[in-house]
Amino acid sequence: MASKVNTNNKHYDVIVVGAGLIGLAAVIALAGQGKHVALVDAKSKPKCYKLDKIWDSRIYALTPSTESWLIQKGVWQHIDLTRIQYVESMALWSSENVSPLQLHASDANLTKLACIIENQNLMQALWGQIEVLNIPMFMGSELQSIVQDDDKVVLRLGKNSELTAQLLVAADGANSSVRNTLGITTNTKDYNQTALVANYSVNKSHRSVAMQWFRPHETLALLPMPDKYMSMVWAMSTDKAVKLLTLTKDALAEKVRQASHGMVGDLEPISDTLSFILRQVTVSQQTEQRVVFVGDAAHQVHPMAGQGANLGFRDIIGLEKIIQSSHPLQDIGDAFFLRQYARGRKADIMRMNTLTSGLDTVFALESKVLMRLLSLGMQQLDKYGSIKRVLIKQAVA
Repeated sequence: MASKVNTNNKHYDVIVVGAGLIGLAAVIALAGQGKHVALVDAKSKPKCYKLDKIWDSRIYALTPSTESWLIQKGVWQHIDLTRIQYVESMALWSSENVSPLQLHASDANLTKLACIIENQNLMQALWGQIEVLNIPMFMGSELQSIVQDDDKVVLRLGKNSELTAQLLVAADGANSSVRNTLGITTNTKDYNQTALVANYSVNKSHRSVAMQWFRPHETLALLPMPDKYMSMVWAMSTDKAVKLLTLTKDALAEKVRQASHGMVGDLEPISDTLSFILRQVTVSQQTEQRVVFVGDAAHQVHPMAGQGANLGFRDIIGLEKIIQSSHPLQDIGDAFFLRQYARGRKADIMRMNTLTSGLDTVFALESKVLMRLLSLGMQQLDKYGSIKRVLIKQAVA
């Protein structure tokens, strides 16, 4: 029996599933190229975009290239600039008793290494630009099924709604409904670690320095925020994290002060403490028939390098560039086009997976002799400007 024709069918060049950071960025980028784009998300559209007075515990360290791209896309005009902080240098410790490796923006003729920004600040800016572009949205719409045809992809949503497009961009996060619906597998590495995240007021100036301590299977980062605020990301064994989460906020702040050797003085909690299980997850295939996976739907990396959000934004930049260089009549959902995209992104994703896994493995070494050698190595690196410039260029790519 022939199926009933759905009179609610709407056709687009691109459908983006997922209204998080990377999904909204994809909509803005592709709509800016003249593509007819629709946004789909199971959650309802936010009612307002006003920033909460309480500092968001989730923060990102955007590279200068990511910030520059967001400026080009018109997103930065919606940012509350009073709530961002530029990082001018980094101090990295590999041991308790040695001087840190210091990386200064000026070492590579840069004005900054990163921009620290809250999740809510960046999200409200992305939504602000979405409003400017007047994007058709299907919010609060649960994905029912996906049908991949030779010439289109069909999304069936709730309430008898059906959308079609040349290309489906899956930007719906680590638990991607698109990935699950299509039965796409992932390669997963469990670090047996949990990250604790919180914000603090400190009584010593951070001097726009991002600080990071590497210990066996553990990393503590204190990232500068405006005024005398700092954001903590502390990755550790899950067993240790569970114990620390039983502490009061003030008791945990004292643990952070001790672990950071009082570099920023006493810490006063100004947010709740969040926790995240850490895994490295990579989709087995970044593209499928008329489908591309981006952001956390495609890859999750260890927060040690602070590059998860930047990696997702680079997915969108890569997709935008390949569309920009294609013929105006190019079918952007065909297999050849998507293979080009996947090839272009492979090296960057592999590099980041190798970097974060490699650092975690190196600093998980329990041998005091090996740790001492690593510490001496970092001290030697601090003497060579040319090597430091290479490290900085890699960090801000």
